[in-house]
Amino acid sequence: MTEKAFASDIVETDKRLGDEIKASLVDGYLTCPVAFKIAKKLGVTPAQVGDMTNKQKVRLIGCQLGCFGVKKATHEDIVNLQVSQTLADEIKASLVDGYVPCAVAFEVARKHSVTRKDVGDAATKLKIHIVQCQLGCF
Repeated sequence: MTEKAFASDIVETDKRLGDEIKASLVDGYLTCPVAFKIAKKLGVTPAQVGDMTNKQKVRLIGCQLGCFGVKKATHEDIVNLQVSQTLADEIKASLVDGYVPCAVAFEVARKHSVTRKDVGDAATKLKIHIVQCQLGCF
Protein backbone atom coordinates (compact mmCIF):
# COMPACT_ATOMS: atom_id res chain seq x y z
CA MET A 1 0.00 0.00 0.00
CA THR A 2 1.36 3.39 -0.94
CA GLU A 3 1.74 6.17 1.55
CA LYS A 4 -0.96 8.14 -0.26
CA ALA A 5 -3.41 5.18 -0.16
CA PHE A 6 -2.64 4.65 3.52
CA ALA A 7 -3.34 8.32 4.28
CA SER A 8 -6.57 8.09 2.28
CA ASP A 9 -7.67 5.05 4.36
CA ILE A 10 -7.03 7.00 7.56
CA VAL A 11 -9.11 9.93 6.33
CA GLU A 12 -11.95 7.59 5.30
CA THR A 13 -11.85 5.80 8.68
CA ASP A 14 -11.94 9.14 10.51
CA LYS A 15 -14.93 10.25 8.42
CA ARG A 16 -16.82 7.00 9.06
CA LEU A 17 -15.96 7.19 12.76
CA GLY A 18 -17.08 10.82 13.03
CA ASP A 19 -20.31 10.07 11.19
CA GLU A 20 -21.03 7.03 13.36
CA ILE A 21 -20.47 9.02 16.55
CA LYS A 22 -22.77 11.82 15.36
CA ALA A 23 -25.47 9.29 14.42
CA SER A 24 -25.21 7.63 17.85
CA LEU A 25 -25.58 10.72 20.04
CA VAL A 26 -28.46 10.94 22.47
CA ASP A 27 -29.15 14.50 23.62
CA GLY A 28 -25.67 15.44 22.40
CA TYR A 29 -23.86 12.78 24.44
CA LEU A 30 -22.28 9.42 23.65
CA THR A 31 -22.45 6.64 26.22
CA CYS A 32 -19.48 4.47 27.07
CA PRO A 33 -21.20 1.22 25.95
CA VAL A 34 -22.14 2.77 22.58
CA ALA A 35 -18.57 4.03 22.13
CA PHE A 36 -17.31 0.46 22.54
CA LYS A 37 -19.91 -0.82 20.06
CA ILE A 38 -18.76 1.78 17.54
CA ALA A 39 -15.13 0.71 18.00
CA LYS A 40 -16.03 -2.92 17.40
CA LYS A 41 -18.29 -2.14 14.42
CA LEU A 42 -15.65 -0.04 12.65
CA GLY A 43 -12.63 -2.10 13.70
CA VAL A 44 -10.95 0.75 15.54
CA THR A 45 -9.69 0.99 19.11
CA PRO A 46 -11.76 2.49 21.92
CA ALA A 47 -9.02 5.12 22.22
CA GLN A 48 -9.64 6.19 18.60
CA VAL A 49 -13.32 6.64 19.40
CA GLY A 50 -12.39 8.69 22.47
CA ASP A 51 -9.99 10.83 20.42
CA MET A 52 -12.68 11.51 17.83
CA THR A 53 -15.21 12.47 20.53
CA ASN A 54 -12.65 14.98 21.77
CA LYS A 55 -12.18 16.37 18.25
CA GLN A 56 -15.95 16.67 17.88
CA LYS A 57 -16.28 18.13 21.39
CA VAL A 58 -18.70 15.33 22.33
CA ARG A 59 -18.97 14.40 25.98
CA LEU A 60 -18.86 10.72 26.93
CA ILE A 61 -21.24 9.61 29.67
CA GLY A 62 -22.40 6.43 31.35
CA CYS A 63 -19.11 4.76 32.27
CA GLN A 64 -19.68 1.02 32.48
CA LEU A 65 -17.54 0.90 35.64
CA GLY A 66 -19.47 3.74 37.27
CA CYS A 67 -16.57 6.18 37.15
CA PHE A 68 -18.51 8.99 35.43
CA GLY A 69 -21.94 9.91 34.18
CA VAL A 70 -23.94 7.22 35.94
CA LYS A 71 -25.24 6.86 39.45
CA LYS A 72 -22.07 6.37 41.44
CA ALA A 73 -22.36 4.23 44.53
CA THR A 74 -22.79 6.48 47.56
CA HIS A 75 -21.20 5.95 50.94
CA GLU A 76 -24.40 4.31 52.17
CA ASP A 77 -24.47 1.98 49.15
CA ILE A 78 -20.85 1.00 49.68
CA VAL A 79 -21.20 0.37 53.43
CA ASN A 80 -23.81 -2.29 52.72
CA LEU A 81 -22.20 -3.66 49.56
CA GLN A 82 -21.21 -7.30 49.81
CA VAL A 83 -18.12 -8.10 47.73
CA SER A 84 -17.29 -11.76 47.32
CA GLN A 85 -13.84 -12.71 48.57
CA THR A 86 -13.05 -14.19 45.17
CA LEU A 87 -13.85 -10.92 43.38
CA ALA A 88 -11.99 -8.86 45.99
CA ASP A 89 -8.93 -11.10 45.66
CA GLU A 90 -9.02 -10.86 41.85
CA ILE A 91 -9.25 -7.07 41.93
CA LYS A 92 -6.36 -6.86 44.39
CA ALA A 93 -4.30 -9.28 42.29
CA SER A 94 -4.95 -7.09 39.24
CA LEU A 95 -3.36 -3.96 40.67
CA VAL A 96 -0.81 -2.14 38.56
CA ASP A 97 1.13 0.37 40.65
CA GLY A 98 -1.71 0.35 43.19
CA TYR A 99 -4.51 0.94 40.65
CA VAL A 100 -6.71 -1.16 38.37
CA PRO A 101 -6.59 -0.20 34.69
CA CYS A 102 -9.99 0.04 33.00
CA ALA A 103 -9.24 -2.80 30.55
CA VAL A 104 -8.24 -5.05 33.44
CA ALA A 105 -11.45 -4.22 35.30
CA PHE A 106 -13.43 -5.23 32.17
CA GLU A 107 -11.55 -8.54 32.10
CA VAL A 108 -12.20 -9.16 35.81
CA ALA A 109 -15.93 -8.64 35.19
CA ARG A 110 -15.86 -11.08 32.27
CA LYS A 111 -13.87 -13.67 34.18
CA HIS A 112 -16.23 -13.56 37.19
CA SER A 113 -19.47 -13.20 35.20
CA VAL A 114 -20.43 -9.98 36.96
CA THR A 115 -21.27 -6.59 35.52
CA ARG A 116 -18.57 -4.04 34.91
CA LYS A 117 -20.41 -1.76 37.35
CA ASP A 118 -20.14 -4.52 40.00
CA VAL A 119 -16.36 -4.46 39.57
CA GLY A 120 -16.31 -0.65 39.74
CA ASP A 121 -18.40 -0.64 42.92
CA ALA A 122 -16.27 -3.39 44.44
CA ALA A 123 -13.12 -1.39 43.67
CA THR A 124 -14.70 1.65 45.33
CA LYS A 125 -15.56 -0.44 48.40
CA LEU A 126 -11.96 -1.69 48.49
CA LYS A 127 -10.71 1.93 48.11
CA ILE A 128 -9.00 1.05 44.84
CA HIS A 129 -9.01 3.56 41.99
CA ILE A 130 -9.65 2.61 38.38
CA VAL A 131 -7.32 4.32 35.91
CA GLN A 132 -6.40 4.42 32.21
CA CYS A 133 -9.87 4.66 30.68
CA GLN A 134 -9.84 2.86 27.36
CA LEU A 135 -11.68 5.82 25.83
CA GLY A 136 -9.21 8.31 27.32
CA CYS A 137 -11.63 9.91 29.79
CA PHE A 138 -9.41 9.41 32.84
